[in-house]
Amino acid sequence: MEVYLIRHGRTAGDPHAHFEPPVKGCLSDLGVEQAEALAAALNDTRFDAIYASPLGRTIQTAQPLARTQGLEITVLPWIEEWRPAHIMDGGDDANYETMMAASAELHPEKSWKTDAGEGTFEMAHRIIPGWIKLMEEHGIHAGHGGYLFDNPDDASRIALFAHGGSLGLLTAFILGIPLQPFSPISFMETGLAVITFIRRSDVWYPQLRVEPPYRPSIA
Repeated sequence: MEVYLIRHGRTAGDPHAHFEPPVKGCLSDLGVEQAEALAAALNDTRFDAIYASPLGRTIQTAQPLARTQGLEITVLPWIEEWRPAHIMDGGDDANYETMMAASAELHPEKSWKTDAGEGTFEMAHRIIPGWIKLMEEHGIHAGHGGYLFDNPDDASRIALFAHGGSLGLLTAFILGIPLQPFSPISFMETGLAVITFIRRSDVWYPQLRVEPPYRPSIA
């Protein structure tokens, strides 16, 4: 099993709008080019499933790869980006911007939870169980500090399109990095991380492939 964690391309329009495929207008012209370049770079890499968050920019980024692979995109609400207060509580954008500016001035130890929206633990509460359930759907079960495979010869490959914040948290969890107010892992636009699994006895442990096949050039 290989899991490709991929961030969306350059955004345009309302970043918080939810969609179902197909999507248009959620990426800038550059973002569209980035998504097409990503699909071209992965043309010879065969995927068995493609997933995306419900936000338009991730779905639109995933569409070129899904098209070339002949696959449909499955939308996963749990991998959505960090949810700001005006989305969670019905506030307005101006108030959100003010809170974000105030939060940026806080020291990290005071940033576990602010008025700007979801805190790290709230994000983890939806992202980590979602990841574990997704792996179970592919016959991979968390256990013994790693994962147990129903099929030890599993050679499947999936792509998960999401966001810098949600992917940073998920990747840290997969690799066993303690949760922090700010993710220690950063994804470029259409940047990717490849998670593979290495076997030790009957347990498989995740590892990050440090030389992914595609390194986008960002203007």
